[in-house]
Amino acid sequence: MKLAKLAFAAVLSSLISMPAAAQDAALAKLKPKDFPAQPIEFTVVYPAGGGMDVTGRLLAKYVEKHSGERVIVNNRTGGAGMVGHTYLATQAKPDGHTVGVLANLVWGDAMLRAQGRWKLEDLEPIGYLNTDALTWVGRTEGPYKGYGIKQIVQAAKDKPGTVRVATVPGSMWEYIVEQIEAATGAKFLRVPFQGGGAGISALVGGNVDVAQGFYSEFRGHLDGGKVAPLAVASAARMDFLKDMPTFNEALGGNEYLWQVIRFAVVPKGTPADRKAWLGASIRAAMRDPELIAEYRKFGVFFDPKLVNSSNLPKDLGEYAEAERRFYQKTGRLK
Repeated sequence: MKLAKLAFAAVLSSLISMPAAAQDAALAKLKPKDFPAQPIEFTVVYPAGGGMDVTGRLLAKYVEKHSGERVIVNNRTGGAGMVGHTYLATQAKPDGHTVGVLANLVWGDAMLRAQGRWKLEDLEPIGYLNTDALTWVGRTEGPYKGYGIKQIVQAAKDKPGTVRVATVPGSMWEYIVEQIEAATGAKFLRVPFQGGGAGISALVGGNVDVAQGFYSEFRGHLDGGKVAPLAVASAARMDFLKDMPTFNEALGGNEYLWQVIRFAVVPKGTPADRKAWLGASIRAAMRDPELIAEYRKFGVFFDPKLVNSSNLPKDLGEYAEAERRFYQKTGRLK
């Protein structure tokens, strides 16, 4: 058994850097006997069309390419992600046929909304995907046409409750609004949605004045002249939207840093050999230059710490712990 584990680890290690053909051959060698017995389901917990859905569908395409196995994407939505998170943690069979394509939003659900029914340790990370910074966009028509982020905030301060902003309850979409209100005295009218994509659609339809989301979710509307970028919650301006300021630049702070970290998980208890093969399949896909280029089109970036991680659960856990401290600081968590 010990020798088998050592051989297994050696094959995994050999996947770190090798030509595509050799990598796929190593994947075939690593593949467990009689697995998978059915298509692998990539569970996305947010609606179709959003950034998470795009990420999951692209990943599925390239995992199929490198593994030779069929992958289907299933959107299990509801409760702003809570329905899908709960399914993965408590109901999905830990047999390797279900993989969750998640974001760090799951941390908030586990810490604040699960109420002890499940915990983060019930989901085991097997692959890092990409990172995306939260962006605010406004309409190019309507009462706030031509406004920048400072003018939008001032309008929400001058006439409290009149500027409608799309939010996803219990997430960074809500937290950044709270931060801005606390720092500036502005007061927004919050309109809840299941995900960023739905809020951006509402913005284009004139049902909100500001939407929050990621480049992949509003790029088409930006190209069509329907939306205008306002600010990004990152440490630096984005390469593909250099004229858009960061929130910290525009509002004079340092606390407006909100990003989505996307990664793949399996339910706790998934057999080690299946978990390892699934993780290796995802890493093979993530080293494909075509997939990297596809993701880059959507304005994502790749966190070096997570790309080069030798212990992904530990490194993701450090980010989760930082988020836990935010919840404790704001009184959400004791």
